[in-house]
Amino acid sequence: MPEIKLSLPKELLKKMEKYSEIKWNSIAQSAIEKYIEKLEIADKITSKSKLTLNDVDEIGNDITRRSWEQHKKYLDTI
Repeated sequence: MPEIKLSLPKELLKKMEKYSEIKWNSIAQSAIEKYIEKLEIADKITSKSKLTLNDVDEIGNDITRRSWEQHKKYLDTI
């Protein structure tokens, strides 16, 4: 089986070493598999979409603007 190398912060490595009985490679493999499953689901959902990245940016900006407007209204009342 191919191997991959991970870079981890020292603090995280120290915490992992506290639980030496855990098979961390299995945990990492499981996390990667679950993440890939989510990506594959997203690919299926978006494969028939006609949205462009520009459309997504515009929608995101609109949501941000509307959210800020709602927060501003709330802040004006307190």
